[in-house]
Amino acid sequence: MSSKNSGDADREMSQKLSHIDKWLTSIVGGKAPATPKAKPTKPSKAKTPSRKKTVKSGPSKRPHAKGKPKPRPVFAKGGLRIIPIGGFEEVGKNMMVFEFGRDILIVDIGFQFPTEDMLGIDYVLPDISYLEGKEDRIKGIVLTHGHLDHIGGLGYLLPKLKFPPVYGAPMTIGFVEKQLKEFKITKEANLVTFDPKEKFKMGVFGVSFFRVNHSIPDAVAVILDTPVGRIVHTGDFKFDFTPADQRPADYQDIARACSEREVMVLVSDSTNSLEPGHTTTEKVIAENLDKIISKAKGRLIITSFSSLIGRLQQIMDSAVKNRRKIYLTGRSMLTNIKIAQQLGYIKVPKGILGDARKIPKNTKDDHIMILTTGSQGEDMSALGRMALGTHSSISLKKGDTVVLSSSPIIGNETSVVKVINGLARQGATVVTNREINIHTSGHAKQEDLKLMIKLVKPKHLIPAHGDYYMRLGHKEVAMSVGMPAANVHLLDNGEVVNLDRSGKLAKTGEKVPAEYIMIEGKGDRTMVGAHTLMDRQLMAENGVLVVLMKVDMKKGKLLKKPRIVARGFIYHDCGGDVIDRVKKEVEKALNTHLSTNKGVLKPQDCLVHIQQHLDVVLNRIVDKRPLIVPVFE
Repeated sequence: MSSKNSGDADREMSQKLSHIDKWLTSIVGGKAPATPKAKPTKPSKAKTPSRKKTVKSGPSKRPHAKGKPKPRPVFAKGGLRIIPIGGFEEVGKNMMVFEFGRDILIVDIGFQFPTEDMLGIDYVLPDISYLEGKEDRIKGIVLTHGHLDHIGGLGYLLPKLKFPPVYGAPMTIGFVEKQLKEFKITKEANLVTFDPKEKFKMGVFGVSFFRVNHSIPDAVAVILDTPVGRIVHTGDFKFDFTPADQRPADYQDIARACSEREVMVLVSDSTNSLEPGHTTTEKVIAENLDKIISKAKGRLIITSFSSLIGRLQQIMDSAVKNRRKIYLTGRSMLTNIKIAQQLGYIKVPKGILGDARKIPKNTKDDHIMILTTGSQGEDMSALGRMALGTHSSISLKKGDTVVLSSSPIIGNETSVVKVINGLARQGATVVTNREINIHTSGHAKQEDLKLMIKLVKPKHLIPAHGDYYMRLGHKEVAMSVGMPAANVHLLDNGEVVNLDRSGKLAKTGEKVPAEYIMIEGKGDRTMVGAHTLMDRQLMAENGVLVVLMKVDMKKGKLLKKPRIVARGFIYHDCGGDVIDRVKKEVEKALNTHLSTNKGVLKPQDCLVHIQQHLDVVLNRIVDKRPLIVPVFE
């Protein structure tokens, strides 16, 4: 997109936001201009539903009839404990606990994809140690949206939490059901599908919602009414007046909900807090994608996040307009589009969608569009295999156009570049967000963050979702619109803050467990301890050294000279002298240990002594610390 068009879009968005800001501020002030009035709807019964697989309810009415006084909140003794378990020192594994008395409510249970130094790890879970023994006190788990960094931990952790009810909007629950089927725990789960207009009572917590925009349909912010005040948790959000799913945020509901009762705490998304301006609207992205699709001459291969349902619908609409049939490849792409079709979030004419493994041989290239997974450069994804030339049914060729409608997640840049290089080598023309604006974030930039603060008018702000520098940037944004620095609270995972009935929010000095729980493997997925990961890192960086010894422990005597097996430790041609030195050091250390511990020799103590001695020696003579594995033959 040209800079001129980009500037026009930004100015148009600024004008719209300025207008909506003034209009909603007037609502909060009680002087709303004339607008079409929504018909009031009746609230659902405020009780936890029975244990059914999925419960669907209708819309609800405003909580107070016109003219009736609003009930005064009833304050109970004690305070509200707010505990971030994950998502406050990383982008991922989002989980927050709210605790009042004996009642606990959880917002989101996600996982984090591993960083590059987490060798062999599939994903990272939040640490739920704090909730052990408190499972019967959990009144519910409320989900803000269906991305894996907010729901991905459910399959593993729901059984450990003894299956409390899980609440989510339709698309969110659809993705949760898919995950729970893989874990074979769908029957045990208690999933509650809600309409964002509904209200629930979960123990002492009153729970309601308002819609926000994000990069997936059915994203909501959560309103918690507690005995000590109202809390608003935005989840991931942005403001978009022309979103892909054509459902803008509930601006009226935001203003109304936050004017009914003072919001004591706003927990808000910080991901793009350092980015000035407004997040680009999906309408601009759709227009640019349509230009690419209409001009492409050969086959089109487009990759995006498989959860960007609105974006995928826009791509499909353009494909239909340009007489291209759509073929799908990649497990999550096939599954997520199927779920979205069943829920009515994706609509295409019959016969337009097909399987990429079954493209008719006589189909013209300019009639083909392939939607694929692999936007983050994953080696085993469909696009990754195309880049390597190993895909089972799609071989790239000159004339193909590959479009990456995505941006690399932090840490994935190298993998994405590797795939782009592979695609280019196969002869394809590659189009990314660098050449034309074909991807936008799902997170609020600075002006959107300011608007949320202005609308909600919280007494306190807890920046959430992101590394410390992101949350610090959010604090500065809040201060720029008048929030006192003392009322913006930067927390780390596991820190506890308490909100008392006077409105004071302060750290308690407690630190609950919030470690990285690393998981690998399929089936009965295995937890990986920090020591295992450290061993892998040592092997990756310095190699491994196996020391084989034959010892008579009763006599305290070395029976045979030690043998050394080294892998990845030192270049073979120049390693002979080092290995000879290692053998001598092993023999020396072993004889010393055997002679000084006669009568009380323990095999494990002996092995530890050898390992520690060699670690010091090798660090001194070759500046390396391989994984040392002493073994008795």
